[in-house]
Amino acid sequence: MLLPLVCTLAVTVAVQSQSATDRLQLGDVLILLISRTSSPQLADPAARVFVADRGTRKGQTAIAVSGARPTGGAGEGERFEYQLVGPGSAGPLPSVDVLGLHYVKVQPDRIDAFERFVRESVHPAVGNLRPDLRILYYKDVRTAGSYLALFALTRASRDKYWPKGADSDELRAAFAPLTPLVAQLRAYLVEGSYLADPKFAAAVFESRDWTDFVLLPQR
Repeated sequence: MLLPLVCTLAVTVAVQSQSATDRLQLGDVLILLISRTSSPQLADPAARVFVADRGTRKGQTAIAVSGARPTGGAGEGERFEYQLVGPGSAGPLPSVDVLGLHYVKVQPDRIDAFERFVRESVHPAVGNLRPDLRILYYKDVRTAGSYLALFALTRASRDKYWPKGADSDELRAAFAPLTPLVAQLRAYLVEGSYLADPKFAAAVFESRDWTDFVLLPQR
């Protein structure tokens, strides 16, 4: 769907936890620059470097910058810009060191209705699902019908809810009350693009095309 450039250089992710000041502060606009190198140079001090360690795009390196009107950072690569759907409907935005990106495809004739649904129903329910587990929907400014369901996480919260990549009981407890919302959400999505198996706690919110980008330590 998005981000077709695959980084061919292997990157080792350090396991040290990031301080809050090192994390990426999310804003109304998110820009991802898929880098052609494993050690990109940054001109924007607000930019952060992430590497994909799980998912369908594992191995990619991304420069990420976010805010109200970010400049997009510096470096070479393919640039993607996303805008938060319904700014304010999800409350104050968090700082993160894991971007759980699920590439969402919406039926072409349901785009406006989908964005209204996100503003009025989805963000109020999952934008603050847990203090350390939030799902935020961003739209691709270039491609109609393409969105990100961004699981805003830290390393600690990812390990808590998906220990070793598997659903935890805490994750199941968080999503259990959302069954009616899930049924409504899937009606807007392109069939086959989302994770449909109900054995997964976050089915439908999760997409079949997804990647976890993990923050690299700042030098």
